[in-house]
Amino acid sequence: MRFQTLVGVLPRVHTLAEVGCDHAKLTELAFVRGLCERAVVSDIASKCLDKAKRTLARFGDKVVYVLCDGIPPEAKDADLIMICGMGGHTIEDILSRYDGDAKLLLSPQSHAERARSALTVKGYRITRDECFKAAGKYYDLMTAEKGNMTLTDMQLKYGAFYTQPTEALAEKLEKRLDALLGGGEKTAEEAAEIREVLGWRR
Repeated sequence: MRFQTLVGVLPRVHTLAEVGCDHAKLTELAFVRGLCERAVVSDIASKCLDKAKRTLARFGDKVVYVLCDGIPPEAKDADLIMICGMGGHTIEDILSRYDGDAKLLLSPQSHAERARSALTVKGYRITRDECFKAAGKYYDLMTAEKGNMTLTDMQLKYGAFYTQPTEALAEKLEKRLDALLGGGEKTAEEAAEIREVLGWRR
């Protein structure tokens, strides 16, 4: 379900790149749905790249495999780059070394605020930013394209479009709020922020 949700927001492109591909299931699904004609997949670990080669073997020379840390030079002409399943700090580091202008799909596993901040620093405008639930877990999903955007502290923390919270975000924050109750003054500020986000649903 998670992969289907992520690929479900992809536009049709000529060249797709997946950074930190692991088994490259996202790229496989994009090919199956006819969303790309060729792909560049990369990973820092050779074992992961071997898994990707097995997953994508049937697509032959439509796929370029690269063993590297970050976005490979081979992806310089990619129309869209996917960076999913990593922490926000790692995504921030990867983007800090990227000088291209491809559209981006990001799904940080943690510290999503670091990914949002990195996008604005690199001159990207977030076009989609939502929380979704899959297999009982909550995930962030962001798409971005070149363009200027300034985010407030609340937008960095809860999403660029937190005033239009998804049901998954509301559910996630309600659970967090329940955990904060009775936590004393230390958690009062966070609780107040969460109540503000939840208040936008009304």
